[in-house]
Amino acid sequence: MKPIFLYIYMALTIACTMASPLPVDNKRVSSDSLDLTKKYAPEPPTTHHVVLGIVFTGTDHDPRTELAPIGIDLYGTMVPRTALNFYQYADTKKSYRNSENPWDRDLDRILPTGAIESVHFSPSPAEETSDMASLFQENFGLTHDRPGRVSMASDDEGSKFMIWTSGMPYEGDNVVFGQVTSGLKDLMDRVANVKKDENGKPDQPITISYTSMSVNKLPDPKRAHEQYLESLQDYQNGELDKGVTLKTYLYYDNQRDLEDTEYNQLHHPLPRIMLGISALIACYAVAKYRKRIFGRFSSKIISIRED
Repeated sequence: MKPIFLYIYMALTIACTMASPLPVDNKRVSSDSLDLTKKYAPEPPTTHHVVLGIVFTGTDHDPRTELAPIGIDLYGTMVPRTALNFYQYADTKKSYRNSENPWDRDLDRILPTGAIESVHFSPSPAEETSDMASLFQENFGLTHDRPGRVSMASDDEGSKFMIWTSGMPYEGDNVVFGQVTSGLKDLMDRVANVKKDENGKPDQPITISYTSMSVNKLPDPKRAHEQYLESLQDYQNGELDKGVTLKTYLYYDNQRDLEDTEYNQLHHPLPRIMLGISALIACYAVAKYRKRIFGRFSSKIISIRED
């Protein structure tokens, strides 16, 4: 019965090899590299929410496809004027879905870090300074400490925003005003990896096909901000349960349920267990009845001896 142990060992080796995860390409921006258990500092109160529908071309062989919507929370209690600036920009794109020029570039550069940069735009006149601006001053306490941060920069040509697909120290004048809270996976895995030239300019246009916005009316903005500062202080003092993870930021609404279902179907242990059991049964049958199985194909040897 010694051969049976060899067959069992071979079957288990094959099953373990099939269960091994696929390697991650470290040269690409990838959501697979995220530590979804890591706790980041808590987020400020959300005052606005903006959804961007991004259209891009992946490769020469892929058709032009519409990306799953990207949801962005804006933090008006931290940077009220910057948040309002972006909100007004998004408002100008509401009817952009029917644009007759599909080659407009809205996201025009992808940095080596994977940060996605918009073209310059002119801020709308802030006729409405918003209630937040009257209650809070611009605060530059938020940093580029996690993937999905959204920040704004201004120069002589106007304003531009950047969506960061990596968390890294950044020295510059960008003002962090928001966070991608849904659709981060598509942003990292697909948009940040489109074909581009040596300067980071995408070979094909990346456009914003539509936007939708909503305002989160806080009953007591000052109290909400105070509670955030309290949670932030507790987090900095070591209470990591006050922090947040990126797990809920990866998908957009029902896309999360769909991908979770597909993942569970692909990674459920039952098919692998059944495959392993089947392999063991097959190996046992071959070991036990090997003489009958292989005996059919063996030729009889006839010994002829001359006296």
